[in-house]
Amino acid sequence: MKKLTAGVFGFGDVAVEYVKAINNNMHGQVVAIVGHDVERTKTRVAQLGFDVEVLATFEQLVERNDIDVIVITSPHFLHAKETMMAAKAGKHIVCEKPIGMNIKEVNEVYNVVKASKVKFQCGMVLRWNPYIQTLKQMIDTEVFGQIFYMEFDYFHKLSSSWNGFTWGGQKVSGGPSASLVAGIHAVDLMRYLGGEVEHVFANGTWGHRDDFEYAPTYVASVQFANGAVGKTGCSFAIESPYLVNSMIHGSKGSVVQDRFYFKEAFPGQTGWQKFETIMPDSGAVSHHPFRFLIDDFFDAIIQDRPSMNNIDETFKTHELCMAIDHSIATSEKVGLPFLK
Repeated sequence: MKKLTAGVFGFGDVAVEYVKAINNNMHGQVVAIVGHDVERTKTRVAQLGFDVEVLATFEQLVERNDIDVIVITSPHFLHAKETMMAAKAGKHIVCEKPIGMNIKEVNEVYNVVKASKVKFQCGMVLRWNPYIQTLKQMIDTEVFGQIFYMEFDYFHKLSSSWNGFTWGGQKVSGGPSASLVAGIHAVDLMRYLGGEVEHVFANGTWGHRDDFEYAPTYVASVQFANGAVGKTGCSFAIESPYLVNSMIHGSKGSVVQDRFYFKEAFPGQTGWQKFETIMPDSGAVSHHPFRFLIDDFFDAIIQDRPSMNNIDETFKTHELCMAIDHSIATSEKVGLPFLK
């Protein structure tokens, strides 16, 4: 079978991991890269030993007839335009979050991708983390029994050391909110493991930070459609290491971070036991399972099936983030569906 060829737009650390993941897949090969600065990109490509062509513009990627897949890792405010251009050109798309800066853009991206019938995968990579996959398997096989409480939070201090600050990651024009910059990872895990949400109520605060145009800390209470309740939060203002907080309580037992307690499954259990697995405990992109995200995506193209983070899943996660943002802004409980 002919390999699926890919072009990557943006050449930061996340893009490098995508190149590695695609070239590691037996069905994929990266053939072209576009970076912010052509000469710097050529230098980095040579240093990393990638056998690819360096192009000057995103438009050149889209126009290439020999490219099947486009990976978008550019600044947030460019994602909507670039995704729609790629979809209209018939390219399969992997796009980093968020797919849009506001309700209008998210709706437009959704409609264009659906109409184009191309395959789509959003870069909410934590779904493929081995710990998360373990929780998913436990839920699907009813190890928890009836789940009645769940929480996932994303805590990661963001400062000028993150290159996203240079293009406005802390500004409404480049963010545009804590939920869409990175809280979306925790929001997506809530949906992936807990199911759809009926309504949400959220509050935000600046805390001790004054260099954000949006509240860099928020907490949201959610009511799931199945009757369970939960909480999701995010903070870029913490003064402690990266943390993805997780907790699930069910009628048969509980999981708190890397500890579990299930008396029915383990009758001799006298206290918490620990998972021996890879936890989502590092903000380093090299720690994130991009390989599995790409493997799922390429298999979806070949088998003509939906990818795990297809455009429908992506839309619903963005919808919940925007409902959180609306609740913070209005101090009101917001029902789902929210986007029109």
